[in-house]
Amino acid sequence: MNYKIQIKRVHKNAVIPSYQTPGSAGFDFHLVEDIIIAPRAIAKVPTGLVINVPDKHVLLIPSRSSSPLRKGVTVANAIGVVDSDYCGPNDEIFLLILNLTDEPVELKIGDRLAQGLIVPVLQAEIKEVEEMPGTDRGGHGSTGC
Repeated sequence: MNYKIQIKRVHKNAVIPSYQTPGSAGFDFHLVEDIIIAPRAIAKVPTGLVINVPDKHVLLIPSRSSSPLRKGVTVANAIGVVDSDYCGPNDEIFLLILNLTDEPVELKIGDRLAQGLIVPVLQAEIKEVEEMPGTDRGGHGSTGC
């Protein structure tokens, strides 16, 4: 099923994202300005875009898989989350980018560091209980020895 999303440019260098191949899960965000990120620092990087995420969906923003190796950076909060109700006329999407290196990292207009994925969301009914069903498994994904 194809979803249509509305995107507004709020910066002259903003690039409307597109899927690079028919099988791409995400679309790339392009930098709209040159930036230098200090060693081990986090920078708030503008995308120049306002994105209207469809109801009952979320925009997830992970790093591109090549960003840590090629550029020495990653999305600082692992995966950015943009809810469907975060969209006013000036609600630009920003990336939190972490410099993983001990040297300043220079990034240029047009560099692609992160990607956007539109994903359906289910909201569960949250219910507190006194006891949980099932057996203890030891935590941390353990299914036993």
